[in-house]
Amino acid sequence: MADDKSKTKQDRKPAAGEEPYDVAAFAKKYGIPPSEAATIIKRYGPSRKKLDAHMASRNA
Repeated sequence: MADDKSKTKQDRKPAAGEEPYDVAAFAKKYGIPPSEAATIIKRYGPSRKKLDAHMASRNA
């Protein structure tokens, strides 16, 4: 069966590892208060790579 042409990019989602963090998920993963997570995300952006790198260097 042919692809449904009415379904476009909006129906496709990026891989889970590439999706940006939301405050609750980031806070839960690193065991920090949501207010602190929000501040970090605001400073470094929602990129998982950047935030994970920041938290790795912070805990080193």
